[in-house]
Order: sequence, then structure tokens, then C-alpha cells
Amino acid sequence: MKVLVTGGAGFIGSHVAQAHLDRGDDVVVIDDLSTGRVENVPPGARFIEMDIVSGDVANLFDRERFDVVNHHAAHMELRVSVDKPAHDAAVNVLGSIAILEAARRTGVSHCVLASTAAVYGALLQFPADEQHPVEPLAPYGVSKRSMELYANYYRRSHGMSITTLRYTNVYGPRQNPYGESGVIGIFLNNALIGKRSVIHGAGDQVRDYLYAEDAAKANVIAAQHRLNETFMICSNTETSVNEVIEMLASALGRELDIVHGPPKVGDPPRTRGTHALFTGLTGWQPRVEIREGIRRTVEAFTKP
Repeated sequence: MKVLVTGGAGFIGSHVAQAHLDRGDDVVVIDDLSTGRVENVPPGARFIEMDIVSGDVANLFDRERFDVVNHHAAHMELRVSVDKPAHDAAVNVLGSIAILEAARRTGVSHCVLASTAAVYGALLQFPADEQHPVEPLAPYGVSKRSMELYANYYRRSHGMSITTLRYTNVYGPRQNPYGESGVIGIFLNNALIGKRSVIHGAGDQVRDYLYAEDAAKANVIAAQHRLNETFMICSNTETSVNEVIEMLASALGRELDIVHGPPKVGDPPRTRGTHALFTGLTGWQPRVEIREGIRRTVEAFTKP
């Protein structure tokens, strides 16, 4: 099976590319390297530097004739999306349309799209499932929801087979420690370079953390099953920021330099999802619990 992974030099996309290679698939990775790194591309994948909003995408699809497309290329900085909503929309909406249109035109058999639980906004029920009301609070969530709606259009009007995966907080090796999200990667990198980390608020806010390899396996399974709907991909667990700090300290063997700052405006106190629908159809389960996942992440970040 010939698979295209957009954003495959990035964090989650590189794990998805590896999961497809492990299955024996022929993998092509495209990435504009705005946040991704060439060294993240797994050995065995063919890498092409490319911007998804460029006209090169159509030519690539014509030339390669992919069986499956996995779309992880995106603008992911929530607060940047507030300051630059047009840029966020150009990548996440127009870029996604370019991928979907090229897939439609060249007869791609299945697409998997990376979305986010941010489409829900502030959660009203726990754990959140696919039927939770959708009220995104920032342009990032709006643009991802727009991508989901375009996916619905392509399913309905063009008969395309598309899986949309809404992630909670994915973490693990190769997580970008320089963005605004991804507290595990940020705090770990700060500890390694001797920089103080700031906990916004008391640290009792909880998140649903999912290890990257588990997320990647969900992508491969979605492609294998040709699932034609939207799913929550999460761990259905809750871990506080303070607990994350304790686990990082334990894995590193030393305390972290931490200071508390004011809470972030609009930062939800609690997130948690359920993967019951996806698990019921595929049998997928997250396998790596967070303490073990943090240990593996620390090992990867500290490897010479």
C-alpha cells in the first residue's frame, strides 16, 4: 500500500509514518519543515520538502498515485491562531482542501485526517464523546472544525472514504518543545537545558494524555478498516500538571525548577475523552500508560 503522510517530519506525523513502515507500506512524507525536522523522518520513508498550500501538491498526487493519504500537516499554535487567524486558516482549511481535492481527483481509496478535541471548546460532559457539542473557542479549533466539515462534504458529494481523528493531548518522543502546547515536551526540555518552567495556575488542571505510538497505531488501524466517520482518539484518563511534574522528576532522577504563574485565560480546568466508539469498531486500545510513556519520552530526549 502506497501511503502519503503530510507533516511526516513533525511530531505525530513521524510516528504515523513509522507505523506504516512497520506494516510494510511504501511511505512518502511531505513537510515544509516550518516546525518539522528532516531527522524526524523515519528511515525507509521517502521525503519531499513541500508546502501543502502550494500548487506542487496536485502534481505530486498525479505523479505518485497514492492508495492512502494521512493528513497531519497543520498549523497548531492556538495563540498564534488568535493573532494570525488568516494564516491559521490558510494552512488548516485551504491546505486541507488542497489535499482532499487532490485525493478525490486521483482516486485515493482512503484518507485519514488529524483533528483535535479543541473543536469542542470548553467540555460540558466527561468523558467527551463524538456527540459532544462543538463550540471551538479559538481560530485553531474553528479551522480544524472547518476541515471536518469539508471532509463531510467530500464524503457526501463525492463518495470519499475519510476517517477524522480528534486527538486529546498527545505526547512522546520527538514532541516539539518550543511551541506553546505540549507541556510534557516543554517542561522536559527546560529541565535538560537548565531553564525554569512556569505552571500556569495551581497545577491541578487535568488533561487526557495519549502516547504518540498509540495515536499512530490508531491511524494505521483507521486506514486498514476504511472507517468513514469521526472518532475521539484519547486515553480516557486524567492526569494533573502537578502529577506530570512528579513523573518527569522521577524519570529524570531530580527535581524540576518550577514556578507558578497566573492561570491562562480560557484554559479549561479539565479535559477527558472516551475512545469507546473507535475501540468498539476496531479493538484499538491505548497501551502505554502515562508514567511509562513519560519514562520513554525522557529516554528519547536524553539519548546521545
